[in-house]
Amino acid sequence: MENISVMDYMDHAENRDISVLTLITDDEYEEGLERMRSDINKYPDKTIVNDFAEMFCIAIKK
Repeated sequence: MENISVMDYMDHAENRDISVLTLITDDEYEEGLERMRSDINKYPDKTIVNDFAEMFCIAIKK
């Protein structure tokens, strides 16, 4: 877990292909993006807790 700025998280939020974002409606998704954009405009230093994890697997075929 880490604190990450809302601005730095926008790339992840704008990627609707992230599995958890496919579980919400289009309206909820757009509302969330607008709230994040509003936060960036009003509070550019605002942070959120990031408990998102990514795992990259690299395989070598022999």
